Amino acid sequence: MTGRLLDTHAITTFLARLAPLSGDALHEAFVCAALEGGGSFHVPAEGRAVLTLYRITANGPTEAEAIAAWDTRAREAVAEADALPAYP
Repeated sequence: MTGRLLDTHAITTFLARLAPLSGDALHEAFVCAALEGGGSFHVPAEGRAVLTLYRITANGPTEAEAIAAWDTRAREAVAEADALPAYP
């Protein structure tokens, strides 16, 4: 993923907001972020849950696993972007 295309400040802020949340509050935070930021959060009755926020996509067999996968990928993307040299 190209780190320069990510809004790492927004991602970091969202990750910090998620830290104390669980259950319904965590679900609501992801749904609101998807609605407000042009992302998507699809949890079918059967199949894989898929979510895209801040240009980062993750999926999992359940909503909770998709959220956990997104959290991991977001942290990796921010770390990768922070490691890039400054744009001249």
